[in-house]
Amino acid sequence: MTAIIFILIAIAFFVLGMGGIMYIDHKFALAVDGRTYSMKGRKIDTEDPYVRRQFRKFYAIRVVYSICLLALLIAVVSHVG
Repeated sequence: MTAIIFILIAIAFFVLGMGGIMYIDHKFALAVDGRTYSMKGRKIDTEDPYVRRQFRKFYAIRVVYSICLLALLIAVVSHVG
């Protein structure tokens, strides 16, 4: 029974992680819609200061979201069993 709970937790956190990051990336794309930029790995190539500022903001949001999700995972797993 514990294995089934861990599998369900893994699936839920995978969906939350991937879906959340994709949603944050989508919001970034909407925020800089119509401006020129290109992504090179984890870096952004643009001359527009607005795009750079938005990229830094949304990157920080991604990091905070990931850390919160990791802390939530630890809290949930520690209460199983």
